[in-house]
Amino acid sequence: MKEQTKENKKGITLVALIITVILMLILVSVITFEGIDSYKTSKVIKFVTEMQLLQAKVDDLVKTTNLEELNNLGLEITTNEQKNAINSAYNNQEITANDIGKYRFFTIDNILNELDVDNVQSEIMVNFETREIVSLKGTEYKGKTYYTQYKLPNGQNLVINSEFVQRDLAFDIKLNINGTNADVVISNIKISNGTLSYKEEKDNYWKQITNYTEANETQTIKIDKTGNYIFKLEDNTAENSKFEKTAKIILTNSPKTNLNIEPYNYAEDSKYWAYAQDSSNNYYVWIPRFVYKTNTDTNETELKFIKDVTSIATDGTVINDDWTLDDKFTKNDGTKLTGVWVSVESQYQTGLNMIDLLNDNNRTILTEI
Repeated sequence: MKEQTKENKKGITLVALIITVILMLILVSVITFEGIDSYKTSKVIKFVTEMQLLQAKVDDLVKTTNLEELNNLGLEITTNEQKNAINSAYNNQEITANDIGKYRFFTIDNILNELDVDNVQSEIMVNFETREIVSLKGTEYKGKTYYTQYKLPNGQNLVINSEFVQRDLAFDIKLNINGTNADVVISNIKISNGTLSYKEEKDNYWKQITNYTEANETQTIKIDKTGNYIFKLEDNTAENSKFEKTAKIILTNSPKTNLNIEPYNYAEDSKYWAYAQDSSNNYYVWIPRFVYKTNTDTNETELKFIKDVTSIATDGTVINDDWTLDDKFTKNDGTKLTGVWVSVESQYQTGLNMIDLLNDNNRTILTEI
């Protein structure tokens, strides 16, 4: 009996040992992964700090020394590695000039003896005319090599001739509208290290899309509300440097038909609507459910599209009795319609007015095709 107990104890000890080893392996792998991530982050921070220290020294030298003397410091640019680093920084839009002849190369010894900065590990190229500093090796951030600190997180803006270096702030917008929902595709973003945000024109606050852009990346956001929107790109390396674009987004109920038609985008040109053609070659235009009223101040007709058959407009407002809903959007049996098809003379006809179309007794109105 005692021998059996001893064997059981040995078995329990062995299982416990195996579990302990497995747990230790998992713990070591987690610590190693986090350690690698922390190491990469600390490398970037160290690089930015070091490059900013060198920037401060170059800024001081430019203030006290003439350009001819400065261009006698360091060494000429001679190797392909040096030239490639400058050209890569230029292609990344990190620097404004890649004229090799205007850069001077500084080894660690040159930095210590001529710039009087010690404890640095980066060999650099300096353009004293623009005061831009390029690292020979650079540092990796998010899978990309950066040769300056200007576009990295916490990088400082560079001042040339007492003015901020303005980077090319631009982007493109494309609207992909599907009924009462829209995808806004923001592409061809020109800069890295920018903040991209948007808001409805009447709002007081901005919604952030990303606080760190990558050049030429694409961002997509979803909009489910009609309105005038502003999209803004800010340069994180330069104060008060921004670029804005506006877009009018009009959302309506999608056409309902058993034909394969291609609806036209209401937001881009309200003259071009969704058209359909029946088997007898008659043309129809889709008019989504809407309400309207006359503005007493301007005497102009205001119009709002409705979400489905609710009392909510696609701009998010609640429709009250001040608004008129055409009875064509209700069947004789009381069924509410998300829209109707109205006959027109030709396909892609322009200059149409939805209210006039609904009130024209000479036109055929269909609830579907």
